[in-house]
Amino acid sequence: MLSSPTTPRTALILRWITAGPLAIIAAVLTMASTPLWLPKGAAGVDHMILPIILFPAFWAIFFFYALIEARPIRALVIFAVVMLANAVVIYLQF
Repeated sequence: MLSSPTTPRTALILRWITAGPLAIIAAVLTMASTPLWLPKGAAGVDHMILPIILFPAFWAIFFFYALIEARPIRALVIFAVVMLANAVVIYLQF
């Protein structure tokens, strides 16, 4: 397995960026797009409270993934893909 080409200082900065601001942004975008990909409720109403309740879980998943990932650049790319996918889902709704 190849090691990461980043220096320890760069890896620390990338982890700080992904675990901090990018984790909260990814969690907010995921929370905002959740009613769009969840099935409709029994009365045909979109789920509104479930994404709010799940927000801490979304944030924790993103935060701990950023800390656990061996290669911080991969975490950064995965966060970018997740945020872009959620932004596209939100954009296509309107």
